[in-house]
Amino acid sequence: MRLRRLTPLIALLVTAVLLAACSSDSASKKAKPKSATSTTTPTSAVATTTANDPASCIRGSFRFTRMDYDGPVQTQFGPTRITGGIGGRRIELKSDNTFHFTDDGSDKVQFSLLGNPPTNGTAVLKAQSDGSFVPTAQTANFNITALSGTLVLTLQNGSMINIPLPPDGRGVKETFGLNGDANFTCQGNTVTFRFPALTIALERV
Repeated sequence: MRLRRLTPLIALLVTAVLLAACSSDSASKKAKPKSATSTTTPTSAVATTTANDPASCIRGSFRFTRMDYDGPVQTQFGPTRITGGIGGRRIELKSDNTFHFTDDGSDKVQFSLLGNPPTNGTAVLKAQSDGSFVPTAQTANFNITALSGTLVLTLQNGSMINIPLPPDGRGVKETFGLNGDANFTCQGNTVTFRFPALTIALERV
């Protein structure tokens, strides 16, 4: 299999882990001039800002506990099934509406390109990614700004192929269908993101 034919698997294997992030718009505050007679500083503005943060429950550091696809991922070369690979994945969703994702490569991804004949194999992703996210009260939209690391495929015949990762993450979310909004829900220490073809669950660490 030639390298250029495997390039779309970057989107399949990488975007699945660059998950789909969420955030909240930080309310900008304008400084108000103090009057000559003012002796106290109101503190209600800080409490109101925190209370009105629609994504406060997703702030923090999480590990991946679930990644379920509704079915094969559709690519220009045909449907591809992807399973596993979540064991070493972590994501931090920061208060400034940025995220940092890491995969230590300890859990292999299983993939099957359902062509004729099908191509099966495993992939090891050791990577990190950064980006930003913007939420509403129930949905989130994200943008990948940086990607680095290694992606090594091992095909069913034993051959190994190194796939270069796009440093700016270009085309990752669009190819995989992670662009647009994802619904998110919070319950206790868990957060669940639901994309049209993918459900991702995180647990606070």
